[in-house]
Amino acid sequence: MDNFSSRIAGVFYGGAAAEAAALEPEGTEYSTGTQLTLYVADGLLEVLEWSARGEAADPPAAIWLALLRWYKNRFGTLPEGLPPAPARRIDDHQLYPGDVEPATTAGLEEVEMGLPRKPHGVDATGTDALVRAAPLGMLPQVDTNWVATMSRQVAVLTHADWLTPTAYSLVMHHIITGKSLITAVTEVLSWLGEQQDGDDLAQQIRTGLSEDLNSPTTARQVFPAAIRAVADVLEQPVAPEQLFRAAVTQAVHFGGNTQATALLAGQLIGAIFGNTATGTPSYLNNYVALEETVDRWISHTT
Repeated sequence: MDNFSSRIAGVFYGGAAAEAAALEPEGTEYSTGTQLTLYVADGLLEVLEWSARGEAADPPAAIWLALLRWYKNRFGTLPEGLPPAPARRIDDHQLYPGDVEPATTAGLEEVEMGLPRKPHGVDATGTDALVRAAPLGMLPQVDTNWVATMSRQVAVLTHADWLTPTAYSLVMHHIITGKSLITAVTEVLSWLGEQQDGDDLAQQIRTGLSEDLNSPTTARQVFPAAIRAVADVLEQPVAPEQLFRAAVTQAVHFGGNTQATALLAGQLIGAIFGNTATGTPSYLNNYVALEETVDRWISHTT
């Protein structure tokens, strides 16, 4: 597996394995964060499939429809009044229970999709938009402007706070293209300095790298905590798979929303070291959905 392909596998496998471990030390069930990640990825893959046929598609709309398919898979029916989307391969995989934020269900139950000028989840502070943001930074043929624009449009489908998910998509983008964690974070801090209201998140990231963290719960707390969990272990002179376990343990040790923090930390370690760090978590229930997504992603992007 080449370096790019290994990083892609590392993100999907690392996030799922870390989320399962946060739920239960020897856990075999990944949950909502990984499910949402896979469906956002599937929406992007559908766009790439259309493009390969010479047809245009709107990425945010495709991802909105993908998330509606996730909703149907998870809850058994589409929200009333919303358009049915043709089933795809991922819909054949049963989704297991897990917590879902009210903002996520409420946003997807709206008849109109959320838009930057009219976002859903105006008061939402949770992590469901954050934990599904990684795939938007994992396409090799796009630039930072595309990542920022698309990540914002996908975030506001359910959460008006688009800055945090978009900052994470950009960190992922920089790492996937070969930059170090610190370089990626530094570039995102510079980007945040150019955004209205970006200073608060930038300060939380800086503070998270230098001060003690306690029970990160909101998206703006979890994102810096995940960065810190990974940064703390990178200096350890141990094998990548040990760094992965250490980062997940650190994320859980912070308390709060351990599931989301661990998922992001696992994705970041996977992006940095590839599946050398994460291994192939075939012990996970529904592993096949992960494997198929990895294979299709690599096929359509390399």
